[in-house]
Amino acid sequence: MRLKSALRVSAWLAGALLACGAMWLCGVSLLEIPGDGCRPVFLPGDHVTVRRAAYGLRLTPMRWWGYVRWGSRPVERGEWVAFNDPSAADGYADEQDVFVGFCYAVPGDSIWVDADGRVWRRRPARAGALRAVELPRKDAYVAVTPDNLRWYNYIINRHEGVRSTIVGDSLCVEGRCVRSFRFGNDYYWMAAARPAGGADSRSFGFVPHTHVIGRLGRVLYSWDSEAPWYARLRFGRTLMEVGREEVKP
Repeated sequence: MRLKSALRVSAWLAGALLACGAMWLCGVSLLEIPGDGCRPVFLPGDHVTVRRAAYGLRLTPMRWWGYVRWGSRPVERGEWVAFNDPSAADGYADEQDVFVGFCYAVPGDSIWVDADGRVWRRRPARAGALRAVELPRKDAYVAVTPDNLRWYNYIINRHEGVRSTIVGDSLCVEGRCVRSFRFGNDYYWMAAARPAGGADSRSFGFVPHTHVIGRLGRVLYSWDSEAPWYARLRFGRTLMEVGREEVKP
């Protein structure tokens, strides 16, 4: 029985390697889910396809020619996305760690974060003290208020190519205090499957479109490293499609 299981595992792995090579040529790459932060949608050891052309194909390495994306398209609410860590201070976007999350809010949406750290896309009737912030759209002016200036100061310094500081209740860009700012990127709010246990935009910040890699497609195969060697392949998750999370408009 174990010999048959071993042969099945070997055949599946050989097929997976061939599939990976073919997928890369078609604009699809493979991403391994390393930990528990994405349960119950994903399991550690899931190897998920990433459709790199879903939001426009981002050319790499960015160190050679900067940010170039062919056929750019927006991320939609509820889609599971692979993206580079937007909180990294140094280096190019495609050199940073790769995260996964689902898109909870898109450019133009407003987000409220209550006193307990819970995130709302619609202002709740009763939720204690709230901090409101609008996700910036590319080339659109966004009003700066005491509630949102810390969010905007962070992403301006990190992603907009200019310097800003907070002076009292004002945001000063390149030495001039402003009431609004025109952003050069679209920004998204990415969430985890388990808000209490996974990292999301509360910890790493808004995700600019420059950092988006692609949309998650299917679990190509799933490998349980803690199981006996002959039972490590989770056959039931093979080619499982990644669905959308329900996010109300």
